[in-house]
Amino acid sequence: MSSEFLLEIGTEELPSSFVTHALRSMHASAVELVGQARLGTDSLEVHTMGTPRRLALRLRGLAPSQPDRDETIAGPPWSAAFDADGAPKKAASGFAKKHGVAVEDLQKQTTDKGDYVSVQVHEAGRATREVLADILPQLCQRITFPRSMRWGPGEIAFGRPIHWIVSLLGSDVIGFEFAGVQAGRATRGHRFLAPESFDLDAADYYEAALEGAHVLVDLDRRKARMMEGLLASAESLGGVLERDAFLADECLSLVEEPFTVPGSFDESFLELPDAVVVSVMRDHQRYFAVRESEGGALVPAYLNVVNTAEDPQTIAKGNDRVLRARLADARFFVEEDRKAPLADRLEKLESVVFQSKLGTMGAKVRRLQANARALAERSEADRDACVEAARLCKADLETLIVYEFPELQGEMGRWYALREGIDPAVADAIRDHYRPQGADDVVPDQRVGAVVAVADRIDTLVGCFGIGLIPTGSADPFALRRAALGIIRIALEGPVDVDLRQLIDQAYGAYAGDAKLAPADDVRASLDDFFRGRIRAMLKDSYGGDVVDACLGAWDGSSLRDLQTRIEAVSELGSAPEFEALAVAFKRAFNITKESARGPIDQALLEAGAESALAERFGTVRDQIREATGQRRYADALRLVAKELGAPIDRFFDEVFVMVDDARVRENRLRLLGEIADTVNGIAHFHQLGTKLQRRDPSVSA
Repeated sequence: MSSEFLLEIGTEELPSSFVTHALRSMHASAVELVGQARLGTDSLEVHTMGTPRRLALRLRGLAPSQPDRDETIAGPPWSAAFDADGAPKKAASGFAKKHGVAVEDLQKQTTDKGDYVSVQVHEAGRATREVLADILPQLCQRITFPRSMRWGPGEIAFGRPIHWIVSLLGSDVIGFEFAGVQAGRATRGHRFLAPESFDLDAADYYEAALEGAHVLVDLDRRKARMMEGLLASAESLGGVLERDAFLADECLSLVEEPFTVPGSFDESFLELPDAVVVSVMRDHQRYFAVRESEGGALVPAYLNVVNTAEDPQTIAKGNDRVLRARLADARFFVEEDRKAPLADRLEKLESVVFQSKLGTMGAKVRRLQANARALAERSEADRDACVEAARLCKADLETLIVYEFPELQGEMGRWYALREGIDPAVADAIRDHYRPQGADDVVPDQRVGAVVAVADRIDTLVGCFGIGLIPTGSADPFALRRAALGIIRIALEGPVDVDLRQLIDQAYGAYAGDAKLAPADDVRASLDDFFRGRIRAMLKDSYGGDVVDACLGAWDGSSLRDLQTRIEAVSELGSAPEFEALAVAFKRAFNITKESARGPIDQALLEAGAESALAERFGTVRDQIREATGQRRYADALRLVAKELGAPIDRFFDEVFVMVDDARVRENRLRLLGEIADTVNGIAHFHQLGTKLQRRDPSVSA
């Protein structure tokens, strides 16, 4: 194996989000380029590290050199390269020149599609240091950022201007130039605590050398140090740290060596809602909150992660002053907001545009009320509470506090509603209708909140699909994928089921007079495909893609819980010892009858033995299977299929030839198999199942 390789790109201060984004890009590009360069081994380790001032890559286990490459490269058709007498044409000369060989070295390669020109290429492997010098500029160029910039006279775009580059293979410099900077061995320490430049003797001294210069370049080590300091500081304040994964990751990429500075604020600000105080500290100042105990009341203190321990009292004094001003502003906003009830703000929503082709937020609220009323009646929720929650759920968008702190929408609506004496179920729904906001967020646990959450999302989906705003690739400005997943999760995890067909039709009808949408059938079909794609993406890892596809094939696009019940029943069938033979038999039944006509079975044409036995057994259990399927007892239906039909249909295919010459007998047998296939396909499309079903892992959330 070759020595350890190190690449460090030193920059001006990168924003926090840029660091993690760039390191992911750097890692992926390094893996790809090393593989293409034939430098990888089974023991290759690719590790990225970074701080606001540097992006670093460590490679261990590189091959000492490339292996030789022998390859046959196919070229143009022989007839295009040589004439009938064998004289070379322009295509032959060009192909030979491209690959550095003489025309006489070209060979004829015969394939199923005809004769082609080919050439045998031998490429001797080069030393790793030579190959790295070639690919490192490409690697640097491939690193991406949320936004890039250019500086000086150069044309290179990067997250921030580059000041130094370290490139070491063992103790040797791998020289290259990028963005006008020549790679070497000189790096820099902490901007304030060790600003001097110094040379690295070898790549494997990198982390230790930087730690001596007050830089913890490895993200995991830096995070552990940061969290240790935060927890200890919270304890010293007589409380516990309010853990916040987002804030921890944000602060991690703001510092090179983490230090914790505590601060405080006037206790009178604790009269504000907790959400306001935490938001001011978290979202605007990047401060951690401290509570009396886990889930307890806030204490009038906070913790700030900083990049230097010099003069913490001055830092805290400045932080306190800024936080005090922001909290005072928040208190003013809340006091002003409480001078008018939420309902008085609804009129202002008439002038707030929801989407230019879909009308105002006021119109959206009226559609939400209609959608919530219809869904409440189908889900046995309190209809009046659902309609009232839908009426008020967007009112806090016109409050001063939400205008200044948009992340508090819903939270502040709930807080104001409770203080106005509004039904707590309605108040909770104002907050909960925004849930879930991501894969890790909880779904509403009360019916009213769940109903309004679904009503809000389906209105956005139907409207956007109706005017052609359908997500493509990574473009999804209205977060429609998240909206669809939210509806699916609420139906599968929350207190109300969702009938998608009824829901889409109701939401489409609610748009009458508000916007001109595409034809209802087109919108319905597009959304049906969209939801099926989201369902498959969400459930395939837990149940297996073939199971989900098989059940989606039989599902009519209505109840989401009905679909989940099918999936769980089919997944459970995979553990039955007779499953494989059963799956193969029903696949054959489907495949052999998919093009044949259906019709009544003529008992007189059934042959004694396996054919009569299958028909008799199926006639006995057919109605039971269909009844269980109609009642959504899919597990019971599949148990009947496995127990009663497994052996008879397997025997049938062993002993009976279906495609006999006698047309009447052949047609009768196809009708028997067709009816069996149709009955089973009412549960799931067995022809889409693999013969080995993935058993659901209970530890994996669907």
